[in-house]
Amino acid sequence: MIPTAKHTLRFREDGSFRILMVSDIQDKLEYDPRTLAGLDAVIEAAKPDLVILGGDNVDGRKLKPYDEFVKYMEIFTSPMEKRQIPWMHVFGNHDYDTEVSGPEMQKVYESYPYCISSHSEGIPGVTNYMVPVLAHDTDRVEYAIYAFDSHYKERTRRAGVSHEDLMLPNREPFYKKWEPIYFEQQMWYWNLSKELEAKEGHPVRAMAVMHVPPHEIMMAVNNPAETGYIGHDRESFQCPMVNSGVYATMLERGDVEIIAAGHLHKNISDGVYGGIRFTLDASAGFSVGGIDELRGGRVFDIRTDGTHETHMIYCKDYIDITKPE
Repeated sequence: MIPTAKHTLRFREDGSFRILMVSDIQDKLEYDPRTLAGLDAVIEAAKPDLVILGGDNVDGRKLKPYDEFVKYMEIFTSPMEKRQIPWMHVFGNHDYDTEVSGPEMQKVYESYPYCISSHSEGIPGVTNYMVPVLAHDTDRVEYAIYAFDSHYKERTRRAGVSHEDLMLPNREPFYKKWEPIYFEQQMWYWNLSKELEAKEGHPVRAMAVMHVPPHEIMMAVNNPAETGYIGHDRESFQCPMVNSGVYATMLERGDVEIIAAGHLHKNISDGVYGGIRFTLDASAGFSVGGIDELRGGRVFDIRTDGTHETHMIYCKDYIDITKPE
């Protein structure tokens, strides 16, 4: 069944729809004031129709009990809630570092009036769901946003195969310890995409949001002339420990035009490989490692004429990013 959101998203009358994605807020209850001020400022400046929190929304290592998590959420949802802007999220690795379970966290997220996140039962992870964006004046689905949980804790695999067995010493340097998008998640996406195509009579353009980028981002990074890649690559790239084929699945389906990820605090990336745009948006939070001048979010301008554009928006252009004494 095609899902519906708590708040209906629609293209504007001029055929545009603006998304602001911010990743790795990754702060704590005693937060750096620049994090909240920066988030508030870039939302005000971008004036998005939707805000996406791209994972590592909390630093679960420093935010353990349930009541601390709830208080933190009250603080960092306020920029969207007070403006009555719909927002959604995915979980990243540090979201799962808290003592609060994924389903418990999800209940808190979904309790906010303007949070349009949901979850799909029977699929690994929690934040697997699709948000439709409708035409301005009809209920036709013009665009789909697929959210994928990036997991963190090691799953049960074939008997006798451990995490260490998969992370052999001689491997590509970007093969790191992170979990991939599992086959069950890809199957969920494939089936829902096909259902949406049957409903609308054609493949529906889409973007996919996940915290950890898939391996194929490296094809864009390593081939800038061919992919139009633009990046500020200040740290080594980190992708999942195995390539589960999520890019190939989306390439074959033919509807996803953007794979938007976070996870890399010092990297800003934008390049097109095989017709799919790969983006990273660096760390938005000032309490974690990163480059203060790069903190902010990524704007996506989606249009009903089949085109889209993206650019970064930086906190430094709107607030004083000098570290408080």
